[in-house]
Amino acid sequence: MSTTTSITAKVHQGILSKADRLFRNDDAGVWIELLQNARRAGATRVDVSIEENQTRPGTCNIMIHDNGAGISDFQTLLNLGGSGWDGETQIKEDPAGMGFFALCRSEVHVHSGNKVIDLSPAVFLGKGAAQMHEVADTVPGTRICFTRDSSKAALISSLQQVCEFCPTAVFLSGEQITEHDFLDGALYREVIDGIEVGFATSFTQGWSAYHDKNWNFYGSRLEYPWPGIEGFFPPYQVSPASLSARFNVFETSRVKLQLPDRRAIIEDEFLKAFLREARAAAYGFFQKQERHALPFKNWREAKELGIVLPESARLLYTWHATPPDDGIEPLFGYPERKLLSNCNGVMLVANDVPDEHTIEGALNSGASLPNRLYKAEPQFAGYAWYDSLPKITDSVVVLDGIPYEEWRKGSHERPQQIDLKLTVEDPAGSSHEIRLPALIHVESSSDECEFVAVKQSTWDNDDMAGPFPVVDFLVNATFLASDDWGEADSWDTQHDAYEEDIERHVNAYFRGPRATLLAILRKAIEWEADHLATQLNVGEIRFTRKSEHDWHVELIDSQPSALRES
Repeated sequence: MSTTTSITAKVHQGILSKADRLFRNDDAGVWIELLQNARRAGATRVDVSIEENQTRPGTCNIMIHDNGAGISDFQTLLNLGGSGWDGETQIKEDPAGMGFFALCRSEVHVHSGNKVIDLSPAVFLGKGAAQMHEVADTVPGTRICFTRDSSKAALISSLQQVCEFCPTAVFLSGEQITEHDFLDGALYREVIDGIEVGFATSFTQGWSAYHDKNWNFYGSRLEYPWPGIEGFFPPYQVSPASLSARFNVFETSRVKLQLPDRRAIIEDEFLKAFLREARAAAYGFFQKQERHALPFKNWREAKELGIVLPESARLLYTWHATPPDDGIEPLFGYPERKLLSNCNGVMLVANDVPDEHTIEGALNSGASLPNRLYKAEPQFAGYAWYDSLPKITDSVVVLDGIPYEEWRKGSHERPQQIDLKLTVEDPAGSSHEIRLPALIHVESSSDECEFVAVKQSTWDNDDMAGPFPVVDFLVNATFLASDDWGEADSWDTQHDAYEEDIERHVNAYFRGPRATLLAILRKAIEWEADHLATQLNVGEIRFTRKSEHDWHVELIDSQPSALRES
């Protein structure tokens, strides 16, 4: 015959002996607990003094005195897990009855009304008892004196940090510590379930765009991720920004904090429901704006939360080919963000379309398209205006009727004609093809600079004068700095070496050996040599070959009567 046994949860007395490990024992944590108790007691003012202990260097004597209701039962100070607060405070703030144990490593003197008590670490840990007794002096509120192993500067700094967003006025040595509005800078505020939520592109006080401690519990700040919402147009601006949120807690009981020192938020059903309401409030703010640039997924989220928004603004970037190296300045300009009134004549270019530099080179050397090109923005996919736009999704380079991938395998002369076959995806799901003539094709995906130009191109002249600088074009399309360049370790050194190499290839390709030699010699006279030639009145420099690698150099004056040799 089986038997059943009932068990219940209990708190063992041994937990008291470990009370000194419940808190981190940092200065800020001590201030937070003491100011929280003062505020709960109804204090409107807290006075603090911090003095260095002359007999124990590195230790300070601290006094904190509030004008609250005082302590009616001193036993509640040592009831770990029990709280003596009234019913209203229990409901609004969910006190844990542990905060006073933040002082368990200190010698503590408490005076409230005409009652005093001295508490040692042993008493906090359940290893001793303390005697409360009455005295003649009456102290309004509560005054607590204790020692702390910390410097005065560190204690003051942590106190100022905690008080910055604390709703209770705190005075240090008679001077009020500066307070700030935690939500200062908010463009919109709304109170949800006892928590004031503020939305802003940036907050004024203590703001960090990356790791903002975005929750404030009466001066204690915590970070809990709240994904920003992209696509908000700040007042008087045409570029959208991300909308962030902060949460200023009025009623702590609604949001459960990890005990004992409340350094993290418990992820329960209330928090999930609250965050949904906060997201709805944010989208409600978007609803009041003239326009927005929300990604479609956010627009859909708003709809699921019951907030109906118009479609996003037609916000697109003009299209330009992207250099492989971020340090290169684009030859044909940077993309510009445009707020379009309509989409007439607009065509998108997919972000992964091949041969993008060849396409842009063609469009800057006489070829044209019937549409203005804009960069594809996949986050807008789903909006009717965006889905109605045609998009270039693929390209094939053809040389004299032969696809480039086949042409490059053979030994061919320079082609008479280069064409780009662009595949355009239509809104209805079908596609069509556009042919675009080009003068030069560059293989951007290759580890080396591979290019081909049509015969008798505009660059086939001594000056290589064409529709755009061909060396710059090729460097722009193919250069990528690397850690594997050996001695050429800096970006500038790598770039200059690569540019010189491209220039040698281009000279040989377009100019031939004679023109290439002339171009090299023109660049050989550097600034210092040119300056000296001017000083010496040299009008001509003559090179005469003496042997295979030996040249005789003559400096000839502008006045032919003089001749110098070297």
